[in-house]
Amino acid sequence: MRIKNLIVLTRKEIRSVLRDVILIALMAYFFTGAVYTSAKGAATDVRNASVAVTDRDRSELTSSIVQAIRPPYFKSPEMIDEHDEKRLLDLARYVFILDFPPDFEKDLLSGRQPVIGLTVDATALTHAGTGTGYLSQIIQQEISGYLARSGRPKDAGYPPVRPVYRSLFNLNSSSIWHMGVTQIIGNLSLLTLILAGAAVIRERERGTMEHLLVMPVTSGEIAFSKIVANVLVILMFTLASLLVVVRLLLGVEFGGSVGLFALGSACYIFSFAALGIMLATVAPSMPQFGLLCIPVYLVMYLLSGAMTPLDNMAPAFQEVMMFSPTARYTLFTHQVIFRNAGLDTVGGDLIYIIASGAVFMAVVLMRFRQMLSRQG
Repeated sequence: MRIKNLIVLTRKEIRSVLRDVILIALMAYFFTGAVYTSAKGAATDVRNASVAVTDRDRSELTSSIVQAIRPPYFKSPEMIDEHDEKRLLDLARYVFILDFPPDFEKDLLSGRQPVIGLTVDATALTHAGTGTGYLSQIIQQEISGYLARSGRPKDAGYPPVRPVYRSLFNLNSSSIWHMGVTQIIGNLSLLTLILAGAAVIRERERGTMEHLLVMPVTSGEIAFSKIVANVLVILMFTLASLLVVVRLLLGVEFGGSVGLFALGSACYIFSFAALGIMLATVAPSMPQFGLLCIPVYLVMYLLSGAMTPLDNMAPAFQEVMMFSPTARYTLFTHQVIFRNAGLDTVGGDLIYIIASGAVFMAVVLMRFRQMLSRQG
């Protein structure tokens, strides 16, 4: 492979991308507006959850519990009648309905253990899981404080041990931090896969592949030039998105090395671009290539640990996904950005990403020669 030919072909590919104004605008939106709106609008933590209260006790304690449920996690609770609970849940008016039984305060002060009813609309899955924990903490804190003020013994009515929680790497447990980085991973993967494969199919459908065949270049130089061009262009947008949108606009604290993140991203783009060209050598047309990309991208992204933790998956899936460059890049990104990891920690992930790219590239070179011979 001659470096001069590779440089000339890469410049041709970069000029081809930069001349496409619509493509550049789409890439700019994917790495700016799409990242920002998804992180801000698709937060997974509890915000403004609707709460209704059926208070059949109407005591000082139940009143203090109701007043403690307030924004930004919950909307101000609304009082309802116990006979309307099922109807309002069916209408999706509320996510949570608290039901205080009669003589709740009296039974608690008498040493009994009254039961508070909490009905949850579990179709709002995130709110149902996280919000239940929030409400339980609020109720426990108010009951503990009330019993302490009433002079009850410390061993009655509330736990003798007070847990202290410490959050690392995301002190406020903000889902915006996670969603911003996740969107970069997803958009980077999708654009790399499509652009690299589309560059090959575009040459084939426009008939410009014949021009390349009469030039003194090899199939490896043609394939590598398309990959290098995608690495340079997409890496530029990725770093701009990380530094401007994620770090500046979303306020994510970036503790790691930007240079190390750029190195890992370049390796991942190389690997995924090789996968895109490999799919393009299989698909005979652009529509078929698009349909082929959809299941490949969805499976690799959804099972990468970006949207849901790998530990939540079946052990067999966890073992298989460790060979996926997307799963390895997700681990690499989280370690570098959030945990300030160095090359000694993420070196293994980089090796897996490069190795998978080498496998894809080997298949590409074999398939590319066959495709060029058929084209000739």
